[in-house]
Amino acid sequence: MAQDQIAMLLKSGFLLRFDLSLDDLLQRIVETARYVIGARYAALAVLNDEGQIAHFVFSGMSKEEADRIGEYPKGRGVLGLIIQEGKVLRLRDVRKHPKAWGFPPHHPIMRSFLGVPIVVNGKPYGRLYMTEKQGGREFTQRDEELASLLAAQAAAAIERAMLTERVRQAERLKQLNDLLGTLNRLTDERQILEAALRGVQKVLPFAEVSICLYRPTDDTFSGCAATQGSRLSQLHQRWRQRPIAAARTPLLPCVREHRPVRMDELVSPRTPFERWLWHKGFRSFIGTPIVLDGVLLGLLFVAADKPSAFSDDDQAFLNAVAEHLAVTLKNARLLAELQEKERVRGLLLNKVVTAQEEERRRIAYELHDQTGQLLTALLIQLQLLGRELSEPSLQERVERLRQLADDIAVNLHHIAWELRPPSLDELGLTAALERMVSDWSERFGIPCQMEVDGFDDGELPSDVAIGIYRIVQEALTNIAKHAKATRAKVVMRRQDGRLQVIVQDNGVGFDVASVLRHPDEMKRLGLVGMMERAAMLSGKLTVESKPKRGTKVFLEVPLGQTPSGGDGR
Repeated sequence: MAQDQIAMLLKSGFLLRFDLSLDDLLQRIVETARYVIGARYAALAVLNDEGQIAHFVFSGMSKEEADRIGEYPKGRGVLGLIIQEGKVLRLRDVRKHPKAWGFPPHHPIMRSFLGVPIVVNGKPYGRLYMTEKQGGREFTQRDEELASLLAAQAAAAIERAMLTERVRQAERLKQLNDLLGTLNRLTDERQILEAALRGVQKVLPFAEVSICLYRPTDDTFSGCAATQGSRLSQLHQRWRQRPIAAARTPLLPCVREHRPVRMDELVSPRTPFERWLWHKGFRSFIGTPIVLDGVLLGLLFVAADKPSAFSDDDQAFLNAVAEHLAVTLKNARLLAELQEKERVRGLLLNKVVTAQEEERRRIAYELHDQTGQLLTALLIQLQLLGRELSEPSLQERVERLRQLADDIAVNLHHIAWELRPPSLDELGLTAALERMVSDWSERFGIPCQMEVDGFDDGELPSDVAIGIYRIVQEALTNIAKHAKATRAKVVMRRQDGRLQVIVQDNGVGFDVASVLRHPDEMKRLGLVGMMERAAMLSGKLTVESKPKRGTKVFLEVPLGQTPSGGDGR
């Protein structure tokens, strides 16, 4: 191609491709420069904010040749001069320049040299240079003009690529934040894994995604979750039945060193797992370890049909997902442990409360039937004795004893009722609450209204009925002791398959949060115990109160449901 044609090609802006990543574009620039200028070698040194070489792209020698040379240029010598001055530099023999630094071992001989700056957005971005003009000649003024034109085209292309990269990174960051937000809202381990699969699959639609569990006991991977209907899901079904040894995969660095494994081009499968991937048409993959407190839980594994399908951004995205997935799984497991402990505590608490109620029933029976009968007999005997005595002073003393015995009988009857009201077993919850409200109002001199709407006692098991009775009893006790109320109200109603019980007063009120946080259990007004009883009934208890605005205790219990932690008896 003639140089005039090349100049026209450059002026047409053929480098302004929108479908190239920044790294691919830089490589395209140096290859184009080497071809257009007619040089044996070309390179592009990208600068950082301090003006040092941060990235180096080359063309004209193989990677093996570059590896033999060793580390890339540091920006000293002639190359450093271009960086410092930012001017075009054309030399017949770079070795004879006063600033020449020399070449390291295994570096090819380079004589003729042409270097031009690349300026992006008004700032130095890098230096493009070519060496060894083909045919052994030196670079010409025409070459310098073409190189400057190419540098201008490259700057525009780089600016476009950087903008596209920022847009892509912003979109990727949003996708990552959306996925992490979804994971944060979940508490079930299986749902977390499935959400992670869906999120990664959405970001990498060209790949298949799976999560493999690691078993340290036998150093194997077993199937956990994969995209439904995918080739990897077939593999997971096999692994569930017969886990694969980590040594039979290329993923040992994930196990031993907890670092990702990335295969850009699967050419010569060495392990059974790689051969399976090859046979199924996969040509690139990434295995990212999911590590929790230094322990490998498993892998986030993605595979694609095309070679080099995954970018560094994809790798960084997978690293972030795997890291957050480990934290989310840890939180889910801690929550599951806490819930299990709460379940066991609920069972134990239910057994304790059941035992207490049985003991109360027994004591109430003994007080009412046995001790009460003895007191009745004593009253009769005292009455007979008073009739037989003729001396007024003795009759008066016997009468006082009879009155004392009568008071004891009344108090014993009240204690027996408090322990276990007979009407609760005989007549049901409504009658027992009406009797309690009436006795409480008479005893403390506080008017209390009782309302029942649409509720049938037959809908409640006996243990739920006694639980509700105790909660109302505790609420009324708090009103009598602390509220300084002039009236109270108890409401019991059925609504949407649930029983709602409300106990409210017009007393002094209190700060609920402060009371619940009080370190002295005696100062919490029994609220925690009431809430625990409500939880045992599969219900919920809330307290609404403010100083000088009264208090409302709201209990809601599902009807026709066995209490949690109990057996329904």
